[in-house]
Amino acid sequence: MTRDKQAVYILLDITNDHGWRDYSARVGIWHTIDAFDHNGIRASVPVTRAAVERYPQLITAGEARNWVWLASEIEAIGAIERATGTPPRGWCGQSPVPSPLTYDVGCLDARPVVLRPFTPGWPLRYKHLGQALARLAAEPDLWLTTCDDIAEAQLTDTPTCMSIHRRA
Repeated sequence: MTRDKQAVYILLDITNDHGWRDYSARVGIWHTIDAFDHNGIRASVPVTRAAVERYPQLITAGEARNWVWLASEIEAIGAIERATGTPPRGWCGQSPVPSPLTYDVGCLDARPVVLRPFTPGWPLRYKHLGQALARLAAEPDLWLTTCDDIAEAQLTDTPTCMSIHRRA
C-alpha cells in the first residue's frame, strides 16, 4: 500500500438483523458473500453470542474466507473463541468495561462501508451491491482491507499505515 491511499473496510453487520435474521441468514447473506468473493473482499463482522451460536454456517463460511470477527457484546468474546479457536481482536458496539480486546472499531481512523445483508441480499438489490463493490475494489486510491489490518498498521505504526490514519 502507498501513503496516498485512503483505508476502507467493509463491516458486515449481522448483529442488528434481529427482525430480519431469518431471511438474512438463510438467503441474503449468501448473495452478499458471493459479491464479496467475486470482488476479492474480506469482511470485518461484528457478532453477538446468539448469532455465533444460531448460525454456525455463517461462521464456517467466514472462517473459510479469513474474515475478521468483532465482538459486539462481552458474551460474544467467548462464543467467537469457541467457534473459531481464536478470540476476536476487535470490538464493535458499546465499549465494554474492562475490554480485553486490542482495539475498538470506533477508534479506527478509516471509513467503513457498513452492510446489513437483509437489504442488499434481496435478489433485486444484490446485483447492484456487486457493482458497487466492484467499483470500490477497482479504485486505486483505496486500501480495501479489514479492521484487523488497519488496527495492526495503527498499533505498530508500520509504513503501510498512512500518516493521515495514524492516531494522534
